[in-house]
Formats: sequence, structure tokens, C-alpha cells
Amino acid sequence: MSTRYITWDEATDLFERRGLPKSVWENLYEGGYALHTGDAVVDGNFPLNSGEPAPWDEVEDWDIGYIVDGDLTITGGLYDVDDGAAALVVLGDLRMAGLHTTCDPKIVVTGDTTAEVVYGEYSDKYLVFQGDLRAAVQVWLSESEPDHIAGTASGSLTPATLNAAHVDNTATPLSELLTPELLTPEGDLDADAFQSRLLAGERLLLP
Repeated sequence: MSTRYITWDEATDLFERRGLPKSVWENLYEGGYALHTGDAVVDGNFPLNSGEPAPWDEVEDWDIGYIVDGDLTITGGLYDVDDGAAALVVLGDLRMAGLHTTCDPKIVVTGDTTAEVVYGEYSDKYLVFQGDLRAAVQVWLSESEPDHIAGTASGSLTPATLNAAHVDNTATPLSELLTPELLTPEGDLDADAFQSRLLAGERLLLP
């Protein structure tokens, strides 16, 4: 396993060799990326914001985002809080505790994606999941739902239908899934509370 800087030409060559369609990668920003070769485990949170400690900070000069040529496991949350979020391309499976995005990320996953809770609220993004997208709870507001899900979108889904090849909406009330701290008085997901508990590594789902 290694981590290094790669140019856009090197990135597109890798995408082609891994079978990522041009119709997907041509929507990414051109520029330098930090490439991690092999499976990766991030212990804690993975911020997509500039100015925050992030994995592979030792790679200099990249300006666009991260590519993982393998599976990526994040024990905490994947999140952004500012416009200009870094891109993340996973050429494998993505596993994480949760996703909280309210900005303009470009996230592409060629394998399956699994999480406990997923929350999105912003329309200026690019989210492509070439496999399944599975979470106990998925909430996509303000036209933030993924651009494409090639597999199955599953969980308690808001909205109930997503742009997926298959949809498995459990329609389970959030009060039966989430810890009380994550609920508004109306029984909806409290986005701020979710972000706080996710980044603190606290429990999200009921036992």
C-alpha cells in the first residue's frame, strides 16, 4: 500500500483501467489527486473540507481530492461543512458510520456503500454510487439525492423514491431506528445533532 500525488492524466488512466465510465469521471474536476493504493482504513472522521486534518496530508500539491484504489473503511463520519469540498473517488467498497453533506462534494464509489445514517442537503453536488447504497436511515433534502445509484438504495428513505436501479424502502419510523438525541420534536432527523454525534463517535442507532 502506498499514497502519492497523481496528475489528472494519471487519474483518468487509472479510472479507465478500473472500468469507471468516462460519463462518470468526466464530471470530476481536473487537477492533482492524492492516490492511496490498496484498501484503506481511516480511524475516526474523514473531512472533505480544506484546513482540517485529513488522511494522507503528507501528500503535497494535490488540489482536487482523494482516490482510493481499493476498499475504504471510515470508522467515523464522512462529512463536509464548506463549499469547495474535496472530491472522493473509491474504486471499491465504502463503509462508514455516517455521511453528512451539506455542500458541494463530488463522491464516486464503484462498489457498495454502507453506513448507519446518511444525510444530504444541497443540490450543487455530484454523487454516484455504482453499487448498492445501504443505510438504516437515508435523508436527502433540497434536491440533494444522489445523481445515480446503479444498485439498490435501501433503508428508511426520504424521499421514498431515489434515482436507483432498485429501491428497498423499509419506511420504518425514525423513532424506531435513531437514538432520541437525533430526533426533532416532530420526529424528523435533527441534522445538527446528527453531525455532532457522528463526529463525536457517539451512538446513532438504537440497540
